[in-house]
Amino acid sequence: MLKILGELLQKGYPLIQAIEFLSIQFPKELNDSVNHAKLLLIEGNSFVDFAKELILHPDVLVYLYYAEKHGDLSFALREGSFMLTKKIQHRNYLRKIMGYPVFLITILLLILTVFRSFVIPQYEILFSTFQSNQNSFSYIYLQFIKSLPSIMFICVFIIGLIVIGFFITLKKLNPIERMEKLVQIPLLKKYLIMMNTYEFSMQLSILLHAGFPIIDALKTMQNNDSRTFIKEKAVVMYKQISNGNSMQQVLMNECAFHKDLIFVIDHGMNNSTLEKELSDYADYLKNSIEDYFQRSIKTIQPIIFILISSSILSLYIAILFPMFQLMNNI
Repeated sequence: MLKILGELLQKGYPLIQAIEFLSIQFPKELNDSVNHAKLLLIEGNSFVDFAKELILHPDVLVYLYYAEKHGDLSFALREGSFMLTKKIQHRNYLRKIMGYPVFLITILLLILTVFRSFVIPQYEILFSTFQSNQNSFSYIYLQFIKSLPSIMFICVFIIGLIVIGFFITLKKLNPIERMEKLVQIPLLKKYLIMMNTYEFSMQLSILLHAGFPIIDALKTMQNNDSRTFIKEKAVVMYKQISNGNSMQQVLMNECAFHKDLIFVIDHGMNNSTLEKELSDYADYLKNSIEDYFQRSIKTIQPIIFILISSSILSLYIAILFPMFQLMNNI
C-alpha cells in the first residue's frame, strides 16, 4: 500500500486525493482508522502523525520523518515500503527455511524418547543375560544415547537461561551500550554493522540533500524517536563535532559502523559530493545486506541438516553395533 501511495504521489496526485483513491484497497476494518487519520492531515497535522495514527512500522516512520525535512514524500514511501517488505520477506523466508529442520529435530527427539523407553531396556536385558562386559564401547554408547534427551534438555535449559539473562542485562543498558554488546556476538556482528551503517548513511544523505550542514543534520537526527541507537549516536557525534573534531575522527573508534564509512565521508567531502556518495553507499549496503542474509541462510541450513543426519546415523549405529557384539558372544 505504501509503495502504491508513493507511486501515486510521483504521478502528481495530491496527498489527500491519493489516500482517498487508495482507500478502496484497504480492508473494511481499517476504514475508520484511515478516515480518522485523514482528518488529521486535513486539520494541518504532519504525515508522520497520519502514519502514527495508522500504527505504521518504525522503519517506515524513519523515512517519513526525514521526508518532512527534504519534502520528497514519494521517495520516503517507496524506500520505506521497500525496506519493510524486505524485512518481512526475510522473516518469512527464515521461518520457511527453519521450519523443516525444526520438524526433523522434533521427530528426532520423539525417536530418541521411544529408543530410550523401549529399545535400550531390551538391550540392557540382553547384556545382562549374556553377561557382556559393561565397560565395552557398545554398552557405554547405549548409555550415552539413553542419556542424550536429558543432556539436550539440560543444554537447551542452560542456553535459555543465558539468553534470557543476556537480554535482561541489555534492557538495563542505554541504546549505545546495548549495540556495543550486540555487535560482539559473532552471528550478529556483520549484519548489525551493515544495518547501522546503512541507516546512518541513508538518514545523513537525505538531510544533506535537503541542504543541512553536517552539524545541523546530526542535530535533526536527535529528534528521530524511531531509531533510538541512531538518535543517541547522533547526540554523541554532535557534541564531539561541536568540540572541534572532524566527522572522520568521530567515526575512527566506532565499532558499530563499517570502517568504509570513513573513506566515503572523506572522499565525498573532498569532491563536494558527500550527499550523493552517502546515498550511493547506502544503496550498496542495502544490496549487501540482502546478499549476506541469503549467504547466511545457505550456510546455516546445511549445517543443521548435517547435525540432524549425524544424530539419526548414530541411532542406527546404536542399534546395529550391540547386535553384532551380542552375536559374537553367542
